[in-house]
Amino acid sequence: MSEKTGPVGPWVKRESPKERRPGRLVTVFKAVVLLALVAVTAYGMLNRGLYADELWLPVAAGVLALMVVTLLVRGYYQDMPRIGWILVALMAALVGIKGLSLLWTVSEIETLKEFLRSSMYLGAFLMAMAALSSWRQVGSMMDAAMLVVAAVAGYGLLQKISPLQYPVYSVDDVSVDSTLDYSNTLATVLGMGVVLALARLTQSNNVALRGLLAALILVFLTVLYLTASRGGIASLGVAVVLMLVLSNYRLQMAANLLFVSVPGAWLVWRMQGLGALWQADASDGQKLAAGVELRNDLVIALVVAFALQCGYALLVSRYDLTPLARRAIGGAFLALVAVAVLGGALLVADQYGGVGKAYDAILSDPRGDTGARQNLTSLSIGFREDYWKVAWEEWKQHPLTGTGAGTFQYTWFRERPVDAGVKQVHNLYLEQGTETGLFAFLAMVGFSGLLVGYTARQAWRSSGHRRLLLSGLVAAVVIYLLSSVIEWHWYLPPSTLLFFILSGVTVKMASWKEREQPEKPYEERG
Repeated sequence: MSEKTGPVGPWVKRESPKERRPGRLVTVFKAVVLLALVAVTAYGMLNRGLYADELWLPVAAGVLALMVVTLLVRGYYQDMPRIGWILVALMAALVGIKGLSLLWTVSEIETLKEFLRSSMYLGAFLMAMAALSSWRQVGSMMDAAMLVVAAVAGYGLLQKISPLQYPVYSVDDVSVDSTLDYSNTLATVLGMGVVLALARLTQSNNVALRGLLAALILVFLTVLYLTASRGGIASLGVAVVLMLVLSNYRLQMAANLLFVSVPGAWLVWRMQGLGALWQADASDGQKLAAGVELRNDLVIALVVAFALQCGYALLVSRYDLTPLARRAIGGAFLALVAVAVLGGALLVADQYGGVGKAYDAILSDPRGDTGARQNLTSLSIGFREDYWKVAWEEWKQHPLTGTGAGTFQYTWFRERPVDAGVKQVHNLYLEQGTETGLFAFLAMVGFSGLLVGYTARQAWRSSGHRRLLLSGLVAAVVIYLLSSVIEWHWYLPPSTLLFFILSGVTVKMASWKEREQPEKPYEERG
């Protein structure tokens, strides 16, 4: 018998199948956990955003129970990156401070609910990050997130195509709110879907799949436009610019956007003539007629987007652009974007009679707004300025403790300068300060800054498809964090669960070292 050498002597105990099986079981269990988190998010997206207590509290209990189970599974958290634990510690500090605020809160019930809500988000972030086991799962996770967004977008389209069967319940009875019951959060979710789909489109070499993804992006953008959410649209714009900066396939990504924008611009132009889409007092017959027109135009636009992308994919699969042509096209695209942004700013300023008056319009009384379509060109931030002033003044009174987690509604009712009811500050970061003090504010800002800074830095240092997918994930994370400066997505659990799941996946992927690179997209060949 030949001698078998090993690190502890001539003989090494051979691992039996029973001893190897737990590793496989843990991997399978991790995949099940990821699937469960996505399923819960999808359920919440389709169930009125889980805003009511009777809807989200059972979900929170289920997520926390699942987290306890994962803590008991040996090896579930053994491959967590160091940066992940730092981010978890910051979130845990935020949750802990919210729980500690029960000692001084003005409403123990609201503080307890906010403590449970934040704990649910912490659990989702922790489990999602630990559950990602392979880079091959990243694309699948992005696809699953896109399917969730697609379901919400589809219902939003039905609200305009078949308005009597699928009525709108937004504040103005016009802006699409889908199953989330809030247009601005819907816009944020759609924006996250756009950048994820754009990354997958740029990565794919399958002609038919590229056409389908282009059509899906057009659907997301159409519903986003129908939400009339300026914050959502602006956040998406910033995220796309960041994505182009971080990505290594900028030219192809710009071309993909261009081929979607052409039929999209035509569709927006056609919608301008459908007044019933934007009128809450339009008759049922007018709404139905406008819905039929929108459906027909949308089908044409989708077919064109599909055909353009397929034609482009077939063309670049056979011919390569010279370096000079690439630089020329890239420069032309950047010039076009610059002209569009500058021209839009000048048009808005001219509409309000100058830069000074445009600034005054930002702080104007929101009750002067005339409708959803006009809201797209309006600069008013509504009552947010009043919310922020009241929150800031209250924070200065209790700089270290705040009034207790989830209690801004009591501060507002006591100090409000206008007769309007609200429960949230409409600023995630300021809300932490006014409700739970300086340390909670620093924990939230630290988490957000470190999350974006680390993942963006790793994306910039990466290459190949890893860099491409990371750029899309970072862009999705930025959309949520940026739009939260003026919104209250935190209190609509499915949108925030989606953010934390994607954040966990992004951090885990960013922490991995470079791996072998798959086949390059069409335009980068040669």
